Amino acid sequence: MRCRRSASRLGGAFAGLMACASLCAAPAAFACEPADAALSGRYVSAAADSAASSDKSLQLNKDGSFRLLGVPVQGADFSGCWQRSDDIVVLVEGAAIDGEGIKRALPEPLTQADLKAVRTDGIDTLEQAVDAGLLPLGRQWANQLRRAGETVRVSVYEPRVGLAVGDAKGMLRLADGTVIEQAPTPGEDGQFEFASLPARAVVTAIGVRFPEQPDQPRWLTVSDPTKRLYLIEFDARALGAVQGGFITLSRRADGSLTSDFPDATRFKRAP
Repeated sequence: MRCRRSASRLGGAFAGLMACASLCAAPAAFACEPADAALSGRYVSAAADSAASSDKSLQLNKDGSFRLLGVPVQGADFSGCWQRSDDIVVLVEGAAIDGEGIKRALPEPLTQADLKAVRTDGIDTLEQAVDAGLLPLGRQWANQLRRAGETVRVSVYEPRVGLAVGDAKGMLRLADGTVIEQAPTPGEDGQFEFASLPARAVVTAIGVRFPEQPDQPRWLTVSDPTKRLYLIEFDARALGAVQGGFITLSRRADGSLTSDFPDATRFKRAP
């Protein structure tokens, strides 16, 4: 099986992973086999510079699943299945979002406690704080009911390392069965605006037509009242936009694990 390095939506952070490890094709979703219980547990970076390595950790679970954080780049978050072969531990990355490969993210609504934290002269309401950029607009709109005539927005993004959505199309299905398809806002990757909806349109599903699989649009049903904004996460591996892969670590005599990346991150068992 040959390793593949190219992908149409390969971003900088994931490109770093490709350059640091031998990544080969993996299933879009995973079901793990039980692994070596003696090696299971939480591991943290053994680097002397604790400030630079505090976000690097590895969790090996007895059920054969793993989660790797902060390696090979800061902010990276990978999961899948692991197995031991002699003194080698193999991590096989799998898809994080099953099924359609997309899911809705619904942030907590803004509260008076949020307002209190940013209140200053001239900022007395949540709306004023949002307008001033002191509180995130997404948290407000994702929980705010759409009023008659308002634009409905859909934001599609990859939450792990920020891969671009590319030439995708956003779609809404309305209660009367109408399906509306929209190209992204120019210059705004993954951002779709539906400005010409009927005044009292009711959204019943959000769809995304990804360029890798244009004949297989992905749909999410929504049952709550229509909102001004829908936040949609996608898993590039489940959609065929990038390949999963494997990462190897070597077990040392002291029980620590050393990754086969150029930086050779060494993990020791957490206390």
